[in-house]
Amino acid sequence: MNAVPPRPFRIFHGEDAVLPPVSLAPADDADVLASLDPHAVAVQELLRAAGPPPAGRTLEEFSRSWFEELELKRYAPHGDWLRRTLEFTRHPHDSLLMMGPGAGTDAIQYQRHGTAVTICTTPDDCPALIRRNFEQRGLSVRVGRTNPDGTLPYEPGRFDLAYLNWLYTPPADAAARVAEVYRVLKPGGKAFVLAPSKFDAGFWQRVFTPWRPWMRGDGALSPAPRYSGRSLRRLFEPFTEPVTVKRHLRRSELPYLWRSSPLSVMQRVMGRVLVLKAFKPIAAALAAPAPLSKAA
Repeated sequence: MNAVPPRPFRIFHGEDAVLPPVSLAPADDADVLASLDPHAVAVQELLRAAGPPPAGRTLEEFSRSWFEELELKRYAPHGDWLRRTLEFTRHPHDSLLMMGPGAGTDAIQYQRHGTAVTICTTPDDCPALIRRNFEQRGLSVRVGRTNPDGTLPYEPGRFDLAYLNWLYTPPADAAARVAEVYRVLKPGGKAFVLAPSKFDAGFWQRVFTPWRPWMRGDGALSPAPRYSGRSLRRLFEPFTEPVTVKRHLRRSELPYLWRSSPLSVMQRVMGRVLVLKAFKPIAAALAAPAPLSKAA
């Protein structure tokens, strides 16, 4: 594969204000990255429960090799479902709004396949980490941030797709966030949502082996609010054709008596991650006010 020539990393605040190239890598990025725990970043990117860091690591933290190793492990074998479910290859030339980007690994997959990615960060995200990941690959991406009141700095009907990752940084007001995403999606636009599953393997472990969490913990990905399929579909009620599926499960997380069951089947029953796909109705275009015609 030919190397991709480096391009400038651009940050967009809303639609008009663009930082000049000399400001694209703030001087304090190194200080921000130095304050991060690389193991904590890796745990979230690999969709794992918190645990001790592995011994004998030799890769330089936040180097290109470090990010590429995370990418390799994120999508195989337990995370192979991400490629299919999030449809990385199916939206060339579409525009995508991404919230909850983590280190930006999923954003890179979309961008590699021709999707125009815009990342909108919140105070819980780390733009310096995303900058480093993209710059190490010689890539650029649009990065903005939410307004102080939590609204999105984009006009209605701007994006074809929306990606919301609530596994680690859920919004303070989920209903308000859904309303904002609905506003900035085009009629017929599609939303992908990742959220912690309520009835996951940990739930069934607590039912069948209530002493186990005291011994090893229940393997929860994060303390973020958990959703059932019904509650997540209810939250996205303005959208149409909502479909929820469960994904992501390791055999060691299954109740002992079920560990001989096919893992591909069991993750659909008690997967850790609840995925929702839904569409903004095309009829929403009819509800938009028509522009006033000028008097002759």
